[in-house]
Amino acid sequence: MTKKILTCFVASLSISFASCTSSSDPNYAWLMSLVAGATAVEAPSGPTDFGIDINDETAPVDFVFDTTRTITVNVQVIDPVAPVNGSMVQVTVPSATPGATSNKSVFKAYTNPSGEVTGSFTIDGDTKTVHLAVEAYGKFYEADISIVNVSKVDRRISIGFTATTTQIIDTDGDGVQDFEDVFPNDPTRVSSIRVPAEDYYTTSYEDLFPKQGDADFNDYVIRSYFEEDLNKFGEVVRVRGYFTHVAKGAGYNHTLRFGLPGASVTSYSLLRYAADGTTLEENLSGTPTSISDLEILGNSSTTISKSNASKTDTVFVKGKTAKLEVILSAPISKLVLGPAPYDTFIRVINTGKDIHAAGKYFDAEGKDIYRDATGFPWVLLVPGNFQWPYEATDIRNSYPTFKTWYESLGTTNTDWFRTPNTSEVFPATP
Repeated sequence: MTKKILTCFVASLSISFASCTSSSDPNYAWLMSLVAGATAVEAPSGPTDFGIDINDETAPVDFVFDTTRTITVNVQVIDPVAPVNGSMVQVTVPSATPGATSNKSVFKAYTNPSGEVTGSFTIDGDTKTVHLAVEAYGKFYEADISIVNVSKVDRRISIGFTATTTQIIDTDGDGVQDFEDVFPNDPTRVSSIRVPAEDYYTTSYEDLFPKQGDADFNDYVIRSYFEEDLNKFGEVVRVRGYFTHVAKGAGYNHTLRFGLPGASVTSYSLLRYAADGTTLEENLSGTPTSISDLEILGNSSTTISKSNASKTDTVFVKGKTAKLEVILSAPISKLVLGPAPYDTFIRVINTGKDIHAAGKYFDAEGKDIYRDATGFPWVLLVPGNFQWPYEATDIRNSYPTFKTWYESLGTTNTDWFRTPNTSEVFPATP
C-alpha cells in the first residue's frame, strides 16, 4: 500500500543548512535509512515546485595561458525542518561528439549531514553553458547556466511538494542509492568523473627553460586524460591518469614526471605499453605517503620512433603509453587538489631542468618561475586533438588568433586552438 505524506520542502544551493531536529518528520526515517545499509525504506516523492535564488560570482581569475576553466561550486540544500542529507548535485556539459545527445558529467556530489556540497569542475575554455541538476527525494530541479563570465556557481533552490512513497536500497550504506552508485559495494566511492569529459588534453612543452624557446611547442608533446573516483561528498579518493607520447621535435631528451600536490597517498600502480598496445612493464608500484616526482615515461629517445614535427614527414605515429592509478589515504577536496593534469611536468635530461606549467611555482618575490620575461610560458595545455606547430614555426603564425587571445588575457578568441593555419601545423590525427 502506498502511503501519502504531506511535506513542505525547501532546497538551496549556497553555503549552509538547517539541522534535522524531529524524528516524527516523515523525511527522518528515509534519511536515516540511507545510513542503515540495505534496509528498504519508503522515500518521499511526488509533484514538486521549485524556486531559485541565484548568487553566482564573476570574480576575475589570473590568466596563465589557460585553455580550460575551473569553476567553484557552493551548494546548500535546506528544508525548514531538516537539512537534506544525500541530495544529489550534478553538473554536465553537452557531448561534443557529432550526433550524440548524452551529457557528460563534470561534477557530482551528494549533500553532507549539514546539507552542504562544495567543490569545483573544469571545462574547456570556450564552453559557454553547463547544465545543473539537483535531485531531492526523487524529483529534479534542472537549469542551463551561462558560465561565460562565471567563476562560482552559488544558488538557492526552494522546493514544495506533496509526497508519496517509493523504496530505496543502499547496499554499502554510504548514503547513495544503489542505482545511482557507480560502486554500490564500496562505501568509500560513489562516482567517477572523467577529465576532460571527452577526448583528452594535449600538453606541449618547450624545453630550453630558463631560456626562451622558439615557441613552436613541439619539443615534447603528450596526450592525457584522467579519472577521479569521488566519495559521496565529491572528494577525490582515487586518481587514474593515461599518458601517450605523441611528439618530440627537439634534440634534447626528457622524462615525463607527475605530482599530486597536497594529497596523502596509500599506494600507486603504473603500467607502460608500447605504441602497438603490447605491455612493456607492469606491476610497477609503490607505497609512498605522497607523490611529487614520479617518473611516468622514461627517456624520450626511447618512447617515440619519430619527431611528428617535420614538414617533410607528416605521417603521424604515436609513441608509448602509461597508465597510472593512485589510491589516496584520505579524501581530498577538489578545491585543494586542483584540476587535472595536476602537476604533470618534464625533466630535461640534458640540462637537468624541470619544466612545469605556469601558475604553480613562484619565487620569493612572487614572480611566476615558469613564465619568461615577456610573460610567455614553456607549457601549453589544449583540449582535444591539438595540432602543434611544425618544427621552428612560431605558434603565433600557426594559430592566427592565439596572439589576440593572450593579449586579451583570455577574454576573446577563447577557441583559438580550433582554427589553425593548416599549412603551419603538424597533421596529428585523433
